[in-house]
Amino acid sequence: MEIMMTLPNTVRALRILLYILMAIVGLAVVGIALQYYPGSVLRQVLHLLPALASVVQVFYLRPGRGILRITLTVTLSVYTVASCYGMLTGSPGAIIGMTLGAAMLVLLHQRSAREWFAGTTSTRLELG
Repeated sequence: MEIMMTLPNTVRALRILLYILMAIVGLAVVGIALQYYPGSVLRQVLHLLPALASVVQVFYLRPGRGILRITLTVTLSVYTVASCYGMLTGSPGAIIGMTLGAAMLVLLHQRSAREWFAGTTSTRLELG
């Protein structure tokens, strides 16, 4: 008999926010390609790397993957700090990135998300 953990609301919200971040990264890549943003292309690409690394991890969200929670924490922290710097330098959309990153970090560290990533959540669904 296989036991599967149900998805907590915090992880569901995290997944939705990661998909939103994926859309924002896509728009930013188009903006960089069209040279919409002022400044160095290298700086813009380096700013997007932590967001891109975070977005890729949405496809690996599974219970019992504690290392994924750690890597998401690191990449989202770097992205949030970079967005904070971008906000100080007048980068368009930086406030959205900073808010989105902070919200995802808060969701990652809720008890239900920690338990789900650790694979120890008490809400389990038995499949027959």
